[in-house]
Amino acid sequence: MSIEVSIDDFDMSQFDQLAALFGSYFPPDDKLLSKVYVEWLYAKNPYGLARMVKAVEGDQWIGFMAMIPVHLVRCDARLVAYYVVNVLVHPRHHGKNIFGRMITSAKDLVTAEHAVLMGHPNDMALKSWQRAGMHFHNSLKPCLVVPTLRAKGVRTSNVDDVKQLQPMLPTLNAQTLRAERWSLSVTEEYINWRYLGHPTNAYRIQLLEVEGASAGFLVSRKVRPGISLLVDQFVLDRYAVDGLRQLPWCTVSFRPESSMREFSKSLWPLPLKKQIPFFATHYQQPFTALDVSNLGLSASDF
Repeated sequence: MSIEVSIDDFDMSQFDQLAALFGSYFPPDDKLLSKVYVEWLYAKNPYGLARMVKAVEGDQWIGFMAMIPVHLVRCDARLVAYYVVNVLVHPRHHGKNIFGRMITSAKDLVTAEHAVLMGHPNDMALKSWQRAGMHFHNSLKPCLVVPTLRAKGVRTSNVDDVKQLQPMLPTLNAQTLRAERWSLSVTEEYINWRYLGHPTNAYRIQLLEVEGASAGFLVSRKVRPGISLLVDQFVLDRYAVDGLRQLPWCTVSFRPESSMREFSKSLWPLPLKKQIPFFATHYQQPFTALDVSNLGLSASDF
């Protein structure tokens, strides 16, 4: 029986087929088998429905790849990007190049749409993405946000309602549209969906204020007792260091080495081998490493 590979917009009516495939790998209580989580990730994103790359044999799904849409902005330019997550091939069908065929379909789609394909592949998938010719940039390496005294006149408050961020979003967006580097486009709807409405992860959003004026916000989450992960920061450039000083103690950030050098007094490289490979592929106008050096983990920490 032939194996067909296709791409469709996500439809919750296909959850049972998706669950049957993922059930071949994960226990029933895994979030990838939760209707609430699946609907949140694939259907409720304000930037649009996820694209489903699926390999089907007869009426059975034997391969799957999700492409989550996000928007990138800089210098009055905007691009649609798809972040690849939850790639899986049924164990009975390994060795049939199904993963490679799904990657080819994803490449064809972003080429036709002049969009971007992004991902942080794990060790098992890395070589497949490299063989497919993805444009890899500097890997993200772990560093510790340097514990330091907080500057006078700088404070943060925890955000539990997106309306608390309304006053400063226009200023942040204006900065983004003057920048040379790509950043995620953040709107009230995206923040509400991505961080405040996440069904499984609890994020801490800190509104940064300098001399009583809003200067941006930072997003982190606890990953172990006493250890936090900086997921992303959306802060006015001149207050970037002040923002880092407001993070919880023992906060780890994953960044390219160029970013560590840029904030050398605020970030200490950690002596760990762990790195996060990163590709961002735009065929019409390929990115440089500097172009994408400001992108955090917002599009991967799903």
